[in-house]
Amino acid sequence: MPDPKIEWLASCLQRTQVRQLIAEPTAITKTIAWTAASAVLAALLGGQAAFAEPPSDATESEPASDHPAESDQLAAWKQNGLPLMQTYCVDCHNADYKEAGLDLTPFETLDNLSPAEVQRVLEMVRFGAMPPEDYDTPEIEERKQLVRALEDAAFSSTCDLRPRAGKVTVRRLNRSEYNNSIRDLFGLDLQPANKFPSDEVGAGFDNNADVLSLSPMLIEKYFQAAEDVASKVIGDPDDLPSIGRDWAPDQIPVYGQFQVGSFNGRFVDRESFAWIDLNVPFDGDYRVEVRGGVSSDKADPIKVAIVDGDGLLLAVDELKYFGGGGESDSMRQTVKLHQGAQRIAFMPIYDDRELKIGKTRFDQVPAMEEAVAKKVVEDLATPVAPDRRIDFGDHPFMYRSFRVNGPDRHPKKAFPPKHFELVRHLPPRDRGRYREVRETAEKNLREFMPQVFRGPVTDEEIKPYAELVEQATRERESFYVGMRRALTAMLVSPRFLFRAELPDEDAQPNEFGDYQLSQIQLATRLSYFLWSSTPDQTLLDLANAGKLEGDEVYTQVARLLADERGGALAKNFAAQWLGLRNLNGHEADEQRFPMFDDELKRSMSRETEMLFMHVIRENLPVSEFLTADYSFVNSPLAKLYGLELPADSSDHIEFAKVSLADTPRRGLLSHASVLTLTSMPTRTSPVLRGKWILENILGIKAPDPPAGVPELEESGDAAANASLREQLELHRQSASCASCHRVMDQLGFGLDDFDAIGRYRTEDGGHPIDASGAMPDGRSFNGGAELSKMLGDTEIEALARTMTERLLTFAIGRELTPDDRCTIDEVIETTRPNGFRLADLVSAIIDSRQFRYQSPTR
Repeated sequence: MPDPKIEWLASCLQRTQVRQLIAEPTAITKTIAWTAASAVLAALLGGQAAFAEPPSDATESEPASDHPAESDQLAAWKQNGLPLMQTYCVDCHNADYKEAGLDLTPFETLDNLSPAEVQRVLEMVRFGAMPPEDYDTPEIEERKQLVRALEDAAFSSTCDLRPRAGKVTVRRLNRSEYNNSIRDLFGLDLQPANKFPSDEVGAGFDNNADVLSLSPMLIEKYFQAAEDVASKVIGDPDDLPSIGRDWAPDQIPVYGQFQVGSFNGRFVDRESFAWIDLNVPFDGDYRVEVRGGVSSDKADPIKVAIVDGDGLLLAVDELKYFGGGGESDSMRQTVKLHQGAQRIAFMPIYDDRELKIGKTRFDQVPAMEEAVAKKVVEDLATPVAPDRRIDFGDHPFMYRSFRVNGPDRHPKKAFPPKHFELVRHLPPRDRGRYREVRETAEKNLREFMPQVFRGPVTDEEIKPYAELVEQATRERESFYVGMRRALTAMLVSPRFLFRAELPDEDAQPNEFGDYQLSQIQLATRLSYFLWSSTPDQTLLDLANAGKLEGDEVYTQVARLLADERGGALAKNFAAQWLGLRNLNGHEADEQRFPMFDDELKRSMSRETEMLFMHVIRENLPVSEFLTADYSFVNSPLAKLYGLELPADSSDHIEFAKVSLADTPRRGLLSHASVLTLTSMPTRTSPVLRGKWILENILGIKAPDPPAGVPELEESGDAAANASLREQLELHRQSASCASCHRVMDQLGFGLDDFDAIGRYRTEDGGHPIDASGAMPDGRSFNGGAELSKMLGDTEIEALARTMTERLLTFAIGRELTPDDRCTIDEVIETTRPNGFRLADLVSAIIDSRQFRYQSPTR
């Protein structure tokens, strides 16, 4: 007989639905697991086939050799760029010398240049490390002119030809996206993906489709997480906390005189009462049963009051003669109890007072604690004889047992937040058996499956999941258990786990061979870009109605950013752009920095995230990241910075906006997060700080250090008491180090007035702090505040371009290509008139063809 797993795998690869899955009830969990694994393979192996090939006349983005603009480009290059390259670069980088393996002679005619070669040259020119110090160096304006001319020559024709939108890669949700999606779908922050293997990082971000691999271990984790989530978001009354307990006579405490009788009961006198203590799980109605009775068949029935811990009457009933053979009468009452620790007393009543439920109060119960304590002291002082007997006639009433069950019906708050949205409909029952299970399950599934799958579902897609519910009830499981199984299967479906963004079957490419995203796909891209989470019902409703277009897109962008979930853009984009996630593993010397603990690390990250969200929500220019004269701090950070918190900020961890006007701090470069990340455990590092500014602010990639160059501590050349600046001067004497350190160190020195965890300082190791430095173009500054102002005043376009590149990479989940440069240029020009405001950058990226379209092959 063929292996059913193999048959199922084959059927999934052929795109059939889940039907013959559960022949063996004991194998239900394996069935769902194989459903997941096989369907994932189907999506990966078969999904891309949904793309039609672009029309044969579609224009590729490489410039054709006879394009009429080429001669104009070459002429402009020879006039504006080539003379500068020949003056400053070609002497060392030619066919004969090829310094660092680079020959620039092909740049004379722009023939056969690869994008990688052009990018390498651009980075070195921007970086400013070349030419070396002992050669003639270009002025800053000449350097900028060479960059502009080379970019125009290499890329402008590509932009004129309207480059492709970029190839779509099927990608799974990363850990943050999975956690957030579960939270927003079901209203519980369970964070199941914290148990998944770590996500790989590509092009600086962990949502890069090309590195989000799928391992067997991860598939197993998906299944475990799905089962766990389903059990927590769909409640089953049988699983909810309840009371179902009996108290035997020896477990019933009695206040007053009592006699243990031969009928396994407790006979009490007229002044006594019994009580029980219990923990009530929820407010609600509970069934209370008292078994007992009067001790004589000649006696009248006795009323028994059920009283709460405050002495308030909950219920009253009668008990009759318990019977000579040990039989007992019983009273059953339903009482309202409140959640938490409760005391219930049972009191025989011998008078004819008028009793009112919820109003009559018995003072004996609240006073019981003090009376019991007094009685214990008296009994210890005068022990009762072991053979003591109490006159039976003085004890006319006997307690046999107590029982409490309930609640009769669990309140709504006892269920998970979205339980009643997931299980709106329950099947009818006949003699304890469910009827119309499949039809009822389909009603439920039809309502919430589109949210889980982020798009419409058909009746055919619903049926297999409804069958899982029906199968569960056939196995005598509850309907709720069946719905959990269906949800488990949904959460291991590729429609939940993956973002395929494949074109509809009837979709047609435009003249460039690109497919426009459907509105459902656009809703998904928007939500995972700005929220790192699934689209909410508003986005899905607009998309399903065909209204997620035009100005409505930007209305939704503003809504998503203003929403609390918009903070994900700081946690997942900004934290990776700025390297904040590395703070968790950063260590600082405990002797020098005893206050550096996990709480301070979290505070550091939060400060920077809050500034990012403030800038984007207020749509401020990106220069605000460099020049902001305010920040957001809590008590640990205020202490670190020497700041006073507002009087109303009493909470130790509460953040407040504070002014930095009279301090040496301005913007990101004075944030403890950045300053700590760019330091060593025992000291600051001008090299790391300069490199951070180059790469994250100016967008200039610093070259890797040459092999075999020792760290400062290992070189042994500097005097023992030399300052860090003096040590670096010696380090720069190496010819292989000088050109790069000339640029990085000068920027990093500007932040040397802050120590390795971001405290302001005026000296280090007995040496006065020298925080003077220079920009690559020679402009000088002194201290972090001057450096920040200089960057904010003159390098705002560089920062805007850097942020656009990083935001676009994060938004589309792939590494950028030379074709994407044209989109970056468009975003920069679109946002230039208003000063490169951050929310405007985001909107321009969302409006780009890279975000709105997809290419099947490139």
